[in-house]
Amino acid sequence: MRKLICVVIFCSSFLFANEQNSINKGLTYYKYILKPLLGYDGLVFTKKYTQKEWEVLFENDAKEFIALFGKESQEVNTFLHTPKFKSIANDVKSFAVYYAKDSTVSPHCE
Repeated sequence: MRKLICVVIFCSSFLFANEQNSINKGLTYYKYILKPLLGYDGLVFTKKYTQKEWEVLFENDAKEFIALFGKESQEVNTFLHTPKFKSIANDVKSFAVYYAKDSTVSPHCE
């Protein structure tokens, strides 16, 4: 029984560590790639929507996210259609959902 409990705890901590890693990557990607394009910090970005709203925006290869944020400028729209954005989208989603409007935590980006 103890071994089973230890395995469950270990697996849970491993999964949380991976999710935390994704959130931190998303924060970094936002800070260095999207923030200069959008012009506002991570707190303003993440607090725009609730966790559920962020989930919906990132469904279907982030089509709604691209449509919504692509209106910000031609430069943003161009970036959102690149393979680079597709590769970072899941991490940005993790970041946005974790720090969303209905979350109790706030990002620490400048």
